[in-house]
Amino acid sequence: MEHKSRKASLFSSMEHLNIVFIVACTIVMAVCYLLTNNTYADSSYTQEIEPYTVAVLDDGSKEYFFDLSDYDYHYSAIRFYTTHQIVHAYHGGREIFAFDKTGGVWSSSPGSSYNFVDINEQMLKMAIVIKPVYDVVEDYEPTFYIGSAYAMYDELMVASMPKFVASLLLVMLGAGLIVYFALMHSKLMLDKQMVFLAYFSLFSGIWFVNETDVINLLVRNKIFDSIIPYYCLMLVVPCFVLFFDNYLKMNNRIVKVITVSASAAQIIVLSYLHFSGIAEYRETLIIPQFFIVLAMLYMVVCIGVQLVKKHKSNNVFICAISVVLLLAAIIADIVFYYTGVGDADTFGRYIFLFFIALVAWDMIKGANEMIEKGRRAKQLEVFALTDSMTGLFNRNAFETHAKAENMLDGVVAVVADANGLKKCNDTYGHEAGDLYITTVADIFSSVYGKYGNCYRIGGDEFCCIIPNGKEVNRERLKKLFLTKIYTANLEGGHLFNIGVAIGDAIYDSEIDVDFRALVKRADALMYQNKKESKM
Repeated sequence: MEHKSRKASLFSSMEHLNIVFIVACTIVMAVCYLLTNNTYADSSYTQEIEPYTVAVLDDGSKEYFFDLSDYDYHYSAIRFYTTHQIVHAYHGGREIFAFDKTGGVWSSSPGSSYNFVDINEQMLKMAIVIKPVYDVVEDYEPTFYIGSAYAMYDELMVASMPKFVASLLLVMLGAGLIVYFALMHSKLMLDKQMVFLAYFSLFSGIWFVNETDVINLLVRNKIFDSIIPYYCLMLVVPCFVLFFDNYLKMNNRIVKVITVSASAAQIIVLSYLHFSGIAEYRETLIIPQFFIVLAMLYMVVCIGVQLVKKHKSNNVFICAISVVLLLAAIIADIVFYYTGVGDADTFGRYIFLFFIALVAWDMIKGANEMIEKGRRAKQLEVFALTDSMTGLFNRNAFETHAKAENMLDGVVAVVADANGLKKCNDTYGHEAGDLYITTVADIFSSVYGKYGNCYRIGGDEFCCIIPNGKEVNRERLKKLFLTKIYTANLEGGHLFNIGVAIGDAIYDSEIDVDFRALVKRADALMYQNKKESKM
């Protein structure tokens, strides 16, 4: 009972943990925003710098010329962001900076990065040559800044930290849901929609993490930059569709098959194009983005169908609120991706975090409600099978056990009956009679309860069924029981004298035709003991 109580308490605390998680996310984001709103002393020197002329070269690259004669020692670097472009910087005809190392077999592009070209007060002129790797980025124009290298680096890190934390929380939330499902799905029969939501959160979180300036400045791994995020983006769609199809109770098998098949085909085809050098992932990015928009439209259709059917459930309400925010976030992210600079996302990942945390909270809350219902049902079952006076199993439990007992070899039945209960009731009252019964029940359970289940099968009659495999010395236990009865009479200070008759029997296939025959034989031996005690 104590174990069940601890288990119920553990489960009931999960709902509180969900709320704590959401509150913690909110606090972390607020703290990040407040702490990253500061400016550095050196940041006053950071300013945008325009090239005094730009030359377009024959190979499609552009050469930007800068005049540095007006900048003193406070300015130690020029910063600019490039996306899938090769960079070379020159001063006095000598190369002073290069960003041209490709991913080799993984990618023919150096990736996207912030570039810091070191300068000093003695430099008067410099040139930066930028060559696009893909046609899709040839119109991208970088914005150049000049200032303190350390200050500009810190500014980018600090400004991007809230977005990095939000993205990391998405990854953590996805991983946490996977662990929760692994631990609880067999106990609660959880639907796979939680797994779909978990992977949706995990994959979208990894994509968002990769898009932050924090990762851009710290990580130079070509696999992470050129492969993993694109796979995550392609895997987001099937997880998204499968989740909402389950969450909104659509259960559209055709849509599931099409989604999974199309996603698998997309991964295979785009991977072939990428590794064959025909068109790398960045060049075909519009395709997974198109699938994401289709997935969002499917979500809108699902909500519309449910509203038309007047299925205004809590799930539909949550999705209806979230779909507007998600659509705005996705459209904004796509627009920013093609028109922005660097980590241009303003609010997309925050909306994703809010949405996934809200849905996860709703799902786990539902799971906790299932736990609570199961716990209450278990309590009712326990009440139905427990004798309220003694705490032993009651007659209903005994009958259930009798019907379920199949393996009888080695089973022991012990039957005990309180002597003189009627006389105790008549002489000292029913309260004394109840005390008589509970005293006998406590002693009976203390001796035999560690070996089997103890039942109160009548007003003053008790039975213990010891299953096969329990090695017991029946005579020793009988003597121990009677000794404890004697001690209770001697030291208990009761008004009445306790007397108990007891009998036990082990199953014998040659004598006992079934379980009830075994109990009946033990009962007969108990009555024989009762007669002998009266002589």
